Amino acid sequence: MTATVNISAGLDIHNKFILTTILWSTGQIFQERFERTKYGLHALKLWITNHKCEVVACESTSDFWVPIYELINDTIPVIVGNARDIKALSHKKTDKVDSEIIARLALYGMIQPSRIFSRNHREFRKILRLRHRLVEKRTSFKYQVRGILNTEMIRLSSVLSDIFGKSGTMLLTGIINGMQLKDIIPTLPKRTQEKKTKSLKYLEIVSLNRHSFR
Repeated sequence: MTATVNISAGLDIHNKFILTTILWSTGQIFQERFERTKYGLHALKLWITNHKCEVVACESTSDFWVPIYELINDTIPVIVGNARDIKALSHKKTDKVDSEIIARLALYGMIQPSRIFSRNHREFRKILRLRHRLVEKRTSFKYQVRGILNTEMIRLSSVLSDIFGKSGTMLLTGIINGMQLKDIIPTLPKRTQEKKTKSLKYLEIVSLNRHSFR
């Protein structure tokens, strides 16, 4: 955005409230604080609309900007700028960029708008990010389980290609319930027993030896 405007609004979005500055090209300035609630957002929209703001700007802080964008953008263009870029333009090193600086940058068209996807697209991306985090946590838990088993000399991974598959889950469940491997192995699917006879026997012997040292 390069064109200048006559009246801009800058939003400093916090967890519970929004500090808002309306700035005129003549230098006149108004500031107001609004609660970050449904009622507060509607009051914010009414305030900046009554003052005939031509553009509203804020930082892309977490997802705090989303309800503001969805409520106001149809009436007044909302610029969601990259927080790092805005801080660089304001020459702020440590302090949070305030609403007056954001309003001033917006007034002179100095904020590069971030790409805003449609609501459905944003929700889809959020679900994908959540799934990615859950998969990472699941992988981390699996590594922890393998580590505990190896410490106890129960090397299921040397017997089964996937210790979290059907047979592996049965073995793990039995171990958690305090059963010995010699009692768990006969309950496994016959196919697993037939294919892994020697490996399972070795695992059983190792388990018995481990118990004998205690």
